[in-house]
Amino acid sequence: MSDEYSIVRVDDVEPKPSKSSGTDHVDLVEQLGCTEMRPKVWYLSPGDAMSYHRQTEQEELYYVLRGPGRMKIAGELLDVPEGTAVRIPPETNRQVLNDTDSEHVWLIVGAPPATDDGRPASGDD
Repeated sequence: MSDEYSIVRVDDVEPKPSKSSGTDHVDLVEQLGCTEMRPKVWYLSPGDAMSYHRQTEQEELYYVLRGPGRMKIAGELLDVPEGTAVRIPPETNRQVLNDTDSEHVWLIVGAPPATDDGRPASGDD
């Protein structure tokens, strides 16, 4: 077993816009050299929304660092309090959005570490 580890102060990394939604995020995969998961910190300003999507193979963990957060899951709009974690299986439609007046910050981790795993939401909801 390796005793190597990586550490980064997220606030010291300049967020970059997502290619698909334009939402600012810090890609911790790059920063930490992750090989078995895809963690990112997302910053949603008022009015921002990630695309409504599902995954091909990634299970995802969503954790509200600063909120409260808002999510649409399988067509249902939910309030997600700060400090709350949500697990979503690959085939379930999901979206993180901010329809409030304050910034929301999320830690989102997908595994396995598939790249370009997102796809448009299905028409089921």
